[in-house]
Amino acid sequence: MRQKYGKVYKVGITIPIDDEESKDFSYHFKRPSVPSYDRYIKTASKIGMTKASKTFMLDAVVDEDRERLAADMEEYPGVAITIGNKLTELLGLTDGVNLRKL
Repeated sequence: MRQKYGKVYKVGITIPIDDEESKDFSYHFKRPSVPSYDRYIKTASKIGMTKASKTFMLDAVVDEDRERLAADMEEYPGVAITIGNKLTELLGLTDGVNLRKL
């Protein structure tokens, strides 16, 4: 995959199905592009965060995982926002910022 896409990231998520069962998912992503991120930010307020996150993730997912990710997002729409937030960290969007009055 690295030869085809360059840097590749594996993102894993565990979704609780009920009180006793959970399901693990994992997908491979290439680094999101800046134009894709700009589109994501611009469209989130217009079409909603879930749809914008789905588009953002489908832009970055490797071809081999695309169909499986799309099907999983239909069944579990929260996957789009959860993983989308993690992907934005690759572009610098994070809560890990310090601000101190001097």
